Amino acid sequence: MPSMRAYFTSFPASDYARSKLFYETVLQLPIQREFDGQPHRFTNYDLGVMTLKLYEWTEPYYGGGHSGLFIATDELDVVVERIEQFGAKTSGIQVHEWGGRCCSVTDPFGNIFDLIDEAQLGDS
Repeated sequence: MPSMRAYFTSFPASDYARSKLFYETVLQLPIQREFDGQPHRFTNYDLGVMTLKLYEWTEPYYGGGHSGLFIATDELDVVVERIEQFGAKTSGIQVHEWGGRCCSVTDPFGNIFDLIDEAQLGDS
């Protein structure tokens, strides 16, 4: 049975500067990491057992979508194969510029989430 854990949840920011001000000044969340590149820029905040990712697209996204929940697994290839055999939709496994090896999944009810390879988390 694959190991799975909630890795991070992400929120899109329509006003990135104001959103950062809210999370850093009002909530006073500690910054884990910032990235300003393609296809998005983001700031990760430390929530203890999980990360909150605040992001803004800097160019059109080339993947199958970007969900609010990333689940880390130690058996990405096996899990994606089972999902596809079940008939659920995936984006296929992709390696992103920031290093993460991921797959967007749409469950049979239309809910979208992402799986990320525990061995290749990148610098999320």
